[in-house]
Amino acid sequence: MVYRGKPSAGCENCRKAKKRCGLEQPSCARCVKLKKTCSGYRDVNQLQIQDESAAVRLKAERQKARAAPAPASVTRPAPSTENGLATPAATTAPHSQASPKSETSSSSDDTIDIPIYSKNNQLIASNDSTDDDPEQQPEKKSQRGLGIPLTIRHNADEVAVTYFFKQFTADNGHWTFLRRYENRSRLDPVLDLAIKACGIAALDNVRPLVMGREYSRSIYARALSLLNGALRDPKRCRSDESLMAVLMLGYFENLTCDGRESIQSWKAHIQGAMQLLQLRGKNQFKSVVGQLLFREIRAQILIYTIWDHLDPPSFLRDWNQDLQLHSANIEVITPADELSLICFDFSRLRYRMRVQTITDEDAYNAINHIEMRMVQWSIDSMNTHQAWKYRDLEVQDSPHTWNGTVHAYEGHPAASVWETYRSVRIMVTRTQELLLRRFRVPPEQQEAQVSYFKSVRRQMTDDICAAIPSQLGHAPGYNSPCILITAYGSIWPLFFAGTCALERIGPQIWTSLCDNNSTSTYSMSTATSSALAQALWIIGRLEYVSQAVGLRWADGIAATLKGDFEIAGAEDLLPIYGEVDSGYIKMFWKEKMAELRNKELPGWVEKVKGSERRPNRLLTEKGSPLAQRHGTIWVGGGGGRMAESSMGSQR
Repeated sequence: MVYRGKPSAGCENCRKAKKRCGLEQPSCARCVKLKKTCSGYRDVNQLQIQDESAAVRLKAERQKARAAPAPASVTRPAPSTENGLATPAATTAPHSQASPKSETSSSSDDTIDIPIYSKNNQLIASNDSTDDDPEQQPEKKSQRGLGIPLTIRHNADEVAVTYFFKQFTADNGHWTFLRRYENRSRLDPVLDLAIKACGIAALDNVRPLVMGREYSRSIYARALSLLNGALRDPKRCRSDESLMAVLMLGYFENLTCDGRESIQSWKAHIQGAMQLLQLRGKNQFKSVVGQLLFREIRAQILIYTIWDHLDPPSFLRDWNQDLQLHSANIEVITPADELSLICFDFSRLRYRMRVQTITDEDAYNAINHIEMRMVQWSIDSMNTHQAWKYRDLEVQDSPHTWNGTVHAYEGHPAASVWETYRSVRIMVTRTQELLLRRFRVPPEQQEAQVSYFKSVRRQMTDDICAAIPSQLGHAPGYNSPCILITAYGSIWPLFFAGTCALERIGPQIWTSLCDNNSTSTYSMSTATSSALAQALWIIGRLEYVSQAVGLRWADGIAATLKGDFEIAGAEDLLPIYGEVDSGYIKMFWKEKMAELRNKELPGWVEKVKGSERRPNRLLTEKGSPLAQRHGTIWVGGGGGRMAESSMGSQR
């Protein structure tokens, strides 16, 4: 019995024309369009395994007749049977001599060490070449001469789907409902392509594949084309599959993020998902899948609106009561829903501040009320249900942990929700500080308030760092069942924690260390040394997320902390260094990071710097070169005034 690979399920006309068949019933759309008679579809299960013993024997005899006499000691290895399929013995040909029809397989479950072929047999991934035992060469040549395949061929799409379900889903974690779709004989075409695009892109990021990026991009383009057609269908646009496809294509942009265009594309996908949520109405809450999708996309929308100072759509708040009425285990879910409502109010306040429809006094009272709600939320969550509690564990020093402390959580998604709370709490204190500096209050009162804000940010930073090990799979107790997804949710918390660590370094060290003056009497305090170490650890975690987990978006966030980029339009989210008109020198950090990489910019940074298009994007390129000593790394605190005053001092 020989495994013939996965045959096409398309109709005869589509197979002959080598076109993708839509598999519609009773006739495919292509045949209908061309006004041809559709022959129907084959049973692929009956075509995958065939008895070709006679053909193999005949082929072997012909090869013997043509070949020169071989040594009598050379024998054909006996095939081994695995999962009911006949496979040759575990021998591989040298990679340099392998034909396009031979592959090597890996026994590891964690790595894919095989060539991957697309449906047209184009090589997508290949193994690193290694030298084999010379004594095995005659045996391998004999096998190739007999025309016996060395391993079963692996289809690129099958590998992509397998990797996707391994990395994006878990039985007790993220997207458990997708496991049902995995076993379906036929998936929605848009969802199927979105899954394959994410799977290949995620695999290519951690194990580079030949043509892997191009292949994933081509699948992504096909998915977008089909999605546009689905969204024009009144029924399909409301389906769970279409909404999941939009969400996955947003994940794809974060997986492959290599410039500001990817961030804009992610925003476009979030906008599309927001419109679909509203179009689906409250009926989506009648299914568990609809509830889960609404909650996940709501969180993505709030991230987008908070960052871009946009007014969040009112239905996110107005429909919350209906959502909870249809939800089971409401006592477990309530804390996450309540935090979402707080984030909604915070986002709307930021929008009103931007368009100046609220006075500074009213905004300050509103932000203080939001802070009190957040404090009460943290107290209630620790006492509401066991699922939301966590405790501190002391662990041995490790590159994966900070300061020997790790948070132990009870399960998913408690750690992610708590990290959201800490990130928003940091943003709330920065908004409070921004508004406070606009009032004429006594210096001692302002200093006391600012000191309180900084202490809150210090605590939130330490808590974020303590939760990261469980999110990245390095905690001694509970670890995330979907590292890729929880790592995705850890990027923004790590960024805000990094800004807080840099804030603690303070302007004095910037000035002192940039002066290069041997007579300087400034000495680095223990607190400053700890802040530097924490900032480096956070940047290291972002680089780990990019390189080991495969989320390229983390590269841009790490580059921002290193000073290669600025954040535009986020005046109340980033740290204030000194007074508005002081013009402190803050080039030490940037120069230090440049020295660590031998003055070479990362590839991600090089690509963005080479971009000629400059619309209003999340990341804004830093205008000054690395050698420039004076200038701002972050624009914050006093709004645009700080950047203007700094530039004025340079002139």
